[in-house]
Amino acid sequence: MELLRKLKEVSISIIPICLLVTLLHFTISPLSESQLLSFYLGSVFVILGLALFLVGTEIGLLPIGEKIGSVVTGKKNLPLLIFTGVIIGFVITFAEPDISVLASQVQKVNSSISPLLLITLIALGVGLFVTLGMLRVLFALSLKKLLIMFYTLIFILAFFSNPSLSAIAFDSGGATTGPMAVPFIMALGLGIARIQKRQNEADTFGFIALASIGPILGVLVLGLFKTNADMGSVSQSMASYETNGFIHLFPEMAGDVAKALTPLVLICALFQVTLVKMPVRQVFKMVMGILYSYIGLVVFFVGAQGGFMPVGYTLGSTLSAISPSLLIGMGFVLGAITVIAEPAVWVLVDQVETISNGHIRKTVMLVAMAIGVSLSIGLSLLRIVTGLSLWYFLLPGYVLALILMRWCPPLFSAMAFDSGGVASGPLSSTFILSFAIGASTGLGGNPATDAFGVIALVAMTPLVTIQLLGLLYKKKQAKMENKGEVRK
Repeated sequence: MELLRKLKEVSISIIPICLLVTLLHFTISPLSESQLLSFYLGSVFVILGLALFLVGTEIGLLPIGEKIGSVVTGKKNLPLLIFTGVIIGFVITFAEPDISVLASQVQKVNSSISPLLLITLIALGVGLFVTLGMLRVLFALSLKKLLIMFYTLIFILAFFSNPSLSAIAFDSGGATTGPMAVPFIMALGLGIARIQKRQNEADTFGFIALASIGPILGVLVLGLFKTNADMGSVSQSMASYETNGFIHLFPEMAGDVAKALTPLVLICALFQVTLVKMPVRQVFKMVMGILYSYIGLVVFFVGAQGGFMPVGYTLGSTLSAISPSLLIGMGFVLGAITVIAEPAVWVLVDQVETISNGHIRKTVMLVAMAIGVSLSIGLSLLRIVTGLSLWYFLLPGYVLALILMRWCPPLFSAMAFDSGGVASGPLSSTFILSFAIGASTGLGGNPATDAFGVIALVAMTPLVTIQLLGLLYKKKQAKMENKGEVRK
């Protein structure tokens, strides 16, 4: 029954993308018969894979994540807390599908960067900043001050880092917080927040915001030492996006996902034996959940790499040749559609509605995020067409987001920075990034510097739109309070 519900939810999210691709195929951007068939079959795999994965996450990963957060915090043992944060953040990132997809995309256009090195640096960054998130709640540290301090450090490092790695760094920050990391990290945070003597709604949020910072810093540090980059040629980039069927992908993806999930399984087993000690029935559900997650990830990766990525690349390159203006306009449409399709977005907005006792409706959050992400994809393609630097968009956007924290309610600021992370999920890492790489290639640009940065902009715009929503909410609350005083 739960699987059917998830299948329905995911289908509603993915079908609009299928309809859009179909419309483009029969109008201005025809695909080959094999590409269209691969896309439809890939869509089925993506839907089934995400549904299985979400069910597995809900019954297996969320309970153990919340238990670990509660038990470790309750021990009041600082070394144990730090160890837990680092190791959990590290292994959850290795199991994150978005990061694997991003690393493979990077290798397609920049063969000098080892995917393993990139994933390791990203995972280490997540581990350190998940720990910082736990310490923030424990010691009542200001999220606002932490965000301002670390984003200032990020922009200082970016000034000296390799330009081709700067865009990848910001993309990695967005891709890190995908469908695997978001539920587990939020469950961990919820477990920590629940046992605090002083309950604060904002404490439940902010974990994703901090977890997004670590990968950016890790890759920027790599850029300080890596001064040369072996960029893939246009022909190599095209070859890497050809549709070659699905059969050969299953054993490859099965092995990759097994390697990624094994450390997480071992860590969960270690905590179960030593600290958590859940009943046998819950352990059985956790094992079943991990099995569902494994199968779901394998099927998802096969669908994404066999169907979504090649078609995204082809559409991007075709539309760029027809009309740059049409390409940019299509970016606005794709942005609004894909953010609604991101599974991690639904996890966040459901939790926001629950924690706010229905005062912040998920439909309002979804509309605000759709507007923000629509704008970000459009701006990303504008940057590819015009050749403008990524910094013309990122620097003003982040400065505005940090300034808005001065007046925005802390709860909304925390939600906004979390929203930035979850908006850039598997569809951004597969279809949208492939679309941007195709557009850059079609225009004769350099995908390594032009296309990468699209996930960064997707992660940035909700920081502004959600905080603007917070200011409106604050104004509305003030009016209601004033009316109440007048009646008295």
